[in-house]
Amino acid sequence: MLKVGDRVFPIMNMGATGTIIEVKMENTKTWMVGGAASQIRKLVVRHDTSDIIIYTSNDLMRLDD
Repeated sequence: MLKVGDRVFPIMNMGATGTIIEVKMENTKTWMVGGAASQIRKLVVRHDTSDIIIYTSNDLMRLDD
């Protein structure tokens, strides 16, 4: 599980490495037959280029140093 301080990169852009600075839980807008789905983990990442981008947890992989 990814946590604050982990070095990560987006799966679709492996050269854009960065550090997780915040973890947020958001309610989903998807409704299933039995009710609403659970919350979604959103990770705020500060890239090495100083850009700050929000990803879902399944869009990131941990960077092995």
